[in-house]
Amino acid sequence: MKKEKSYSRFPALLARATVISGILSVFVSCGSGNGTPMPEAKDDPAGIYRTYLSEIRNLNELTAAELTERLLQWRTVKDSVFACLRRDTLDPLRPYIEKACKVMHDSLRIEFSRLALSGPRTYGELLKLKERLSPYIEDQELQREARKARSFFASLDGRPAFPGDRQQILSAYRTLLEETIRSGIHGRDDLTAYIAEEDAVFRAFLAHLHDLDGADVADLTRDTQRCCSQVFLAAQHGEIAWQEAMTYLVMRTNRRMIQNARTCIDDIRGRRVAAPAQAHAYIWMLLQPYASLDGFGLALLSDDQRKQLDRIAAQTPAAFETLGRILQSDGARRDELPGMLMEIFIHTL
Repeated sequence: MKKEKSYSRFPALLARATVISGILSVFVSCGSGNGTPMPEAKDDPAGIYRTYLSEIRNLNELTAAELTERLLQWRTVKDSVFACLRRDTLDPLRPYIEKACKVMHDSLRIEFSRLALSGPRTYGELLKLKERLSPYIEDQELQREARKARSFFASLDGRPAFPGDRQQILSAYRTLLEETIRSGIHGRDDLTAYIAEEDAVFRAFLAHLHDLDGADVADLTRDTQRCCSQVFLAAQHGEIAWQEAMTYLVMRTNRRMIQNARTCIDDIRGRRVAAPAQAHAYIWMLLQPYASLDGFGLALLSDDQRKQLDRIAAQTPAAFETLGRILQSDGARRDELPGMLMEIFIHTL
């Protein structure tokens, strides 16, 4: 359902592009409204962006690597154009030039969305594109913070998962969350203790993932969010540094997302998913790394996690094919999903 909804947006975007092109012609050819023509110098922001838009409109098909390079180029051009606009605050034509640049920026989003759908894409290419465009990859301060936290997260692999059957695990999970909400998180030691205990019970929870069909776990989601809010409250009170709080929470989320996706792949390959309702849930869970991982999260992945994601990405199409058979879906547009996710990402730029 979500895939069809996303795909159906593309004709609407094309229609929007037509409207924007008409508006653009008003801004760039009808003058400033007081008889003064719009400047056409090559070094003015509108002229730069207009030339670049024309260049991108002439492209018909790009590989994923070429698309990535073009998007990086667009970011450089965009930064230059809008930096120039910020400097020219005394130019009487600035409001008209700024409007024209914003319209052309929207048009470039549409053109790059078209190019994202111009050829077959893979989930691995989608992750690589998002990673290359992350503004945090070269953030040395963030990388230093991540290196300090990685030894803690690596130590979690040596801790056993919580023992027990399904009901015991769910009970332990609820108790952990309730106690954390009641006592609060007031420092780094509280935060790492919570993450370690949660990780042990979450891994046990994943071992029963295929057996949770019909179980009401909405309270787990709600109370987990409340626990995370405790961390931000501690940061607000100065009990934890903001950067440290964000780094630990995002690295925790990365770890859980990869564990969850890995479990989904294993359950699908092990034929532990049979019911349509299960298949729908597994589709959504498998999409999470590609839809939810942003530039900040990608920058905090360890080398091993990045390799795990590549393996999961390579296995995702076959997993979706199996789930499609359970849902009795012909999968006519299943191969287009990575490109559609690229399109969605481009509209955030």
